[in-house]
Amino acid sequence: MGTSIAFFLSAQTDLDVTLVEKDGIATGSTGDSSAILRHHYGDQTIYSKMAWWSHQFYRNFNEETGEVIAHIDNPLVRFGRENTDPGNYAKAGYETLQSLNIPVTKHESEKLPDRYSMIADVESFDFGISDDAAGYSDGSDAANGFARAAQQNGVTVVTGVGAETIKVEEDSIVGVKTEEGDIECDTVVVAAGSWTPRLGEKLGVDIPITTTREQILILDPPEAYKAKYPSLVPTTALPGGNWYIRPDFGDGILVATHHTDEEVNPDHYDGNPDEEIILELTEQISNMIPELKEAGLRGKYCGVYSTTPDHDFILDQAGPEGCYFACGFSGHGFKHGPAIGKIMTDLVVEGTTDMVDVDFFSLDRFEGSPHGHGKAVDDV
Repeated sequence: MGTSIAFFLSAQTDLDVTLVEKDGIATGSTGDSSAILRHHYGDQTIYSKMAWWSHQFYRNFNEETGEVIAHIDNPLVRFGRENTDPGNYAKAGYETLQSLNIPVTKHESEKLPDRYSMIADVESFDFGISDDAAGYSDGSDAANGFARAAQQNGVTVVTGVGAETIKVEEDSIVGVKTEEGDIECDTVVVAAGSWTPRLGEKLGVDIPITTTREQILILDPPEAYKAKYPSLVPTTALPGGNWYIRPDFGDGILVATHHTDEEVNPDHYDGNPDEEIILELTEQISNMIPELKEAGLRGKYCGVYSTTPDHDFILDQAGPEGCYFACGFSGHGFKHGPAIGKIMTDLVVEGTTDMVDVDFFSLDRFEGSPHGHGKAVDDV
């Protein structure tokens, strides 16, 4: 998000922009992102619009930035049963995507075995909603591409230097104190992921974010499976499940937990998946796709989500004059990266944006209720 914001500020304004990153570009959550590019969000039109706009940017990343990123088309499917909450959510997304002219197909139950023959008992679902234009990319590719393009536009990119605090005089931003000295400025955009609450606290701004650990496996499908199913698997999460799958680069299959609610310190957490989770995920995917029972384990790692109570983003001006926050992306931020860069640039320059109703992402929604917009619908 920080590199996207820096790029859009440099491309659309004449501001002098400096990006400060405490480690290397994409060494945090971004580098661990599954980078799924989907548009189905139930009836949440605001997210579908942002995801579609961002996906077109990613598709044309080279033309927009001069940089190349990985991109693979892979439709996402949501299976559903009539008169259930997941089924209603899936159908609401179908209607939303239709209304936005985003490619979507509803496959009735009798068609599912032909289309998703690798999935056991797929005919037990009443329908499947296919987000036909979905795909996936690579978080490190995108972040580093944005950073290099921003540098070409004149942005100063400083890595390996942490921001310690934001300096304020008379309730206005005057600079940032870093580990290696001060940077004078009158505007700061804090897009520090799980570390954002620490900077906010020093300004008297409460950012309600928790950091949760998610566990990822990369499976190596048997050769017979890869020959039989060249596209490997659809991107999907079964109704009621807390894990999802998608193909991975190089003929692998990515399997990951989703919103496990295991809170951790972003500076210190176990980067190796738990043995019990490995066994649980491999058992569940074998039940779902029996022909993957003999799949090997090619890789494993963990990453973190920075999660708000309602799983909706925070995009807002808050605290001293000139201070903005872009955070709380709750495990579904990557697909909106370009839109976030554009929205935050609009907020800095104009104080508003015509891309979305930005009030939806205001920090003050938590003042009346600690749950913000309410219970989140957890989907990939």
